[in-house]
Amino acid sequence: MTDAAGVAPVIREMTEEIVKLCSPFWVFLVSKKTDRKGEVASFKLCIVVEDSYTDHAALESEILINTDCPVPCDIIVYNISDWNECIDDDCTFAYRVSEGELLYEQR
Repeated sequence: MTDAAGVAPVIREMTEEIVKLCSPFWVFLVSKKTDRKGEVASFKLCIVVEDSYTDHAALESEILINTDCPVPCDIIVYNISDWNECIDDDCTFAYRVSEGELLYEQR
């Protein structure tokens, strides 16, 4: 099941919770797996945050602890400086992610 934008509600809700927690610049859907019924079984998001978030692992943990996602999910964090260094290099993960589905963009 997806919303009008084609995003599964569980992914949309997680994105909204992340936005409330850390005000990212962008949230990208990296991947999702579905079960035989077509329901989301797991997914991975990439978020780009301010440079003040220097401990990526701590922020990933904070997000996972302070959100309530009913399916397994993974969070990858980039700070904006690292993102900008990688975004133009087609050999980087950031480049591939940026070509994917943008779920949120800070205004």
